[in-house]
Amino acid sequence: MLDTLLSRSGTASNDALDGLARRLAAAGIAADRLSWAALAAGVSAGVLFALGRGGMALVALGVSGLLDAVDGRVARLGPGSTAWGGVLDLTFDRIVEASVLLGITVPRPELHVSGLVLVATWYVNLCVFLAVGAASAREAVKVIDYPPGLLERADGLVFAAVVVLLPHFAAAAMWAYAALEIVTAAQRFRHGSQALR
Repeated sequence: MLDTLLSRSGTASNDALDGLARRLAAAGIAADRLSWAALAAGVSAGVLFALGRGGMALVALGVSGLLDAVDGRVARLGPGSTAWGGVLDLTFDRIVEASVLLGITVPRPELHVSGLVLVATWYVNLCVFLAVGAASAREAVKVIDYPPGLLERADGLVFAAVVVLLPHFAAAAMWAYAALEIVTAAQRFRHGSQALR
């Protein structure tokens, strides 16, 4: 949801991301390097969460999200997006999500069950996402055609902020996030059933 709002054409946030991408491309920074930097920042966020450094973890996660938001734009400004760049992006996003969830839940046994349920909903949602995206016949700018859904990557930053700023609500936030993952998977499944028949 947030990704779509922030990257809508004509918005200040989209223009800012485009401007940053142009500056990075002009500086000769390759899109793949930005993807690797986003991965490093995201995994660092997971480690920082595990160490109880929530504020620093949110900053690292924000940096990861920003780099993830511009790597594809940088690629399109240069020689263009590649299939390998799309693979890196999809894979690294999942590694960051897993790192953050592990960093939040492993040190807190009271979050183990809700965290495991959240992982299960991620797994199903990702399966629907990839299956519908891969089965879509039309050409897309991205490697996988992204079927629409309520939750997107930036929404995870909101979830992480709730966990850090309101730690007593962490389990409730996980249950709510899992429920929203189910809604998102259902939306994507419905989209696939309509688009692919």
